[in-house]
Amino acid sequence: MAVSLDKTEQLLFFLSVTTGLGTEDAKVHNLALTYEESYEDQLEEMHRQADAIDGATVHCLIAGDRSAAYAVARTGQDFDTLLDQWLEQEARAGRA
Repeated sequence: MAVSLDKTEQLLFFLSVTTGLGTEDAKVHNLALTYEESYEDQLEEMHRQADAIDGATVHCLIAGDRSAAYAVARTGQDFDTLLDQWLEQEARAGRA
């Protein structure tokens, strides 16, 4: 049996607190990988943080890793396309 260390790229679901999303003045105040068992608590905490920062909003992001998620949080993304891909990935893994 052959063993491979090749990794299949996986999309991950993040939440961010961001001001100026998609502008050159964008600032990411918090970026967190989400977990199914604590998603609601994470979302509530992100909204509390956003409420305390003038002009901040909470965004759902999908990316392959934290660095990519940070870039997406600053520049914006085509969320619907990546959401479809993430949902397909979760369905294949039996999680959706």
